[in-house]
Amino acid sequence: MKKTLVCSLLLVFGFTALFAGDVATFVDKGFTSDGKYYVFGQYGKTDKKFQGWAEIYQVDIAANDYVDKGIFKTKPSAVTADKNGRDVYEALEAKSFYYFKNYKTATANPDQVLYILDDVNKTGSDEIVFKDFRGSEIENPNTYNIQLVSTVKGSGKNCKSSFYINVVKKDAEGNILANHKVGSPSIERKGVTNYKIERIFCDKSEKNLIFVIEKMLEDDTGTSIRYMVEAAQF
Repeated sequence: MKKTLVCSLLLVFGFTALFAGDVATFVDKGFTSDGKYYVFGQYGKTDKKFQGWAEIYQVDIAANDYVDKGIFKTKPSAVTADKNGRDVYEALEAKSFYYFKNYKTATANPDQVLYILDDVNKTGSDEIVFKDFRGSEIENPNTYNIQLVSTVKGSGKNCKSSFYINVVKKDAEGNILANHKVGSPSIERKGVTNYKIERIFCDKSEKNLIFVIEKMLEDDTGTSIRYMVEAAQF
């Protein structure tokens, strides 16, 4: 069972809390035509120095890891001072054009979008449930139960944190059919105080899943929002 949702090439995940720092804009560049990779970007402008920045990442879906040669970044600096984050991102896209031109990426169709965060008040640990997107009985559908499990040591900019995503497939009676852990709980990230699933979607094969994760990062400039993804194959 698939959910039909309206999406666009550029997804701006809204966040209007009152804090210092900056909120990144997430860019969904899509899956490559061979289904091996997913590509996304993000950009923004730092809060205090008003310096634009941008990043583009190529993700190896099977390995759930970034491709070293597929990472492009423009860091905030005096060179990007007073530049709009979008302009910095477009310049970075032009720089990475020849690397990505043969991959032919395409974003997920609306019926391949399985979940979009629709309430900013939801916590990172809230359970997400949706019907089996690869087909099950209409009257007694299987479901996927998704929960992000995080560990935070310390507080504020000096904290260290990690997480994984627990993916449980159940039948209509609640019996567990499969259980997967997605992510790398051994990786600790400094200054990240919270994680939240913003979006889940699959590719046209319905075998590759992408989880878009919002990270809340604290440093000397305040609290900022950044994005990362986790990839899984089913």
